[in-house]
Amino acid sequence: MNWRLIQDGAASGEWNMAVDEALLEGARDSGTPVLRFYSWEPASISLGRLQKVPEVVTQQSTFKWVRRPTGGRAVLHQHEVTYCAVIPESYLKKENRSVIGAYNWLTQGFITGLETLDIHAKLAPAHRGRQMADNCFSAPAQCDFVVNGRKLIGAAQCRKYGIILQHGAILMHIDAQSWQTALEGSMHDAVSLEELGLRVDKRVIATALATGLEQHWDVNFEQSQLTETEQNVASQLHRLKYSQASWNYQGKEYVSENFGRG
Repeated sequence: MNWRLIQDGAASGEWNMAVDEALLEGARDSGTPVLRFYSWEPASISLGRLQKVPEVVTQQSTFKWVRRPTGGRAVLHQHEVTYCAVIPESYLKKENRSVIGAYNWLTQGFITGLETLDIHAKLAPAHRGRQMADNCFSAPAQCDFVVNGRKLIGAAQCRKYGIILQHGAILMHIDAQSWQTALEGSMHDAVSLEELGLRVDKRVIATALATGLEQHWDVNFEQSQLTETEQNVASQLHRLKYSQASWNYQGKEYVSENFGRG
């Protein structure tokens, strides 16, 4: 099956989250997997779907913030490449449809892609106990990518209508002071591509990750952009969900029988 490949520029956190959910809605009808790459402008914080809003996020005025539809902990989206993978569960073999199975499936492809850039990452081992810090990059967790034990890529998932949506953030550079301001979290256990000696354009990173999926899983990508329907759904989600305090503070969704269905 062909995949859609969308390489977007930078946009606000609210718009980026709206687009990602619109792609999930679109896959409900089309059944076509999508891989989207993008950046954040302005630099922003994203919170996990069920995460309590940290006090530091509401007290500081430097960074805007938004709640993701996916789980996990807070991320400062600043010097990075963000990806969104939307995959119907039916596309994957049964052993790859669980949360860990889907993580592993994508990871194998992305690791192959990073190796083309001479970055040798692996999946972090399972950790006992719960990661309590608000900062997603304060320590590796299961399903993260690590290089020499330090976290390079964090990821989180959600599912709806039998569709998997996975987010991931690839650190290109770490501004430790900004992370401290945003989330009061140490970045000692994180590593950036820059620190690993790789200084390239974001599109090079995106191309390498897509190429890894092509090589490892025989995926065929076709360059794409939002359809008119997806654009309209994203606009609704931006206005009625991701720009609303009820969602960002409390995780309360706008509910309508016809929402997103044209």
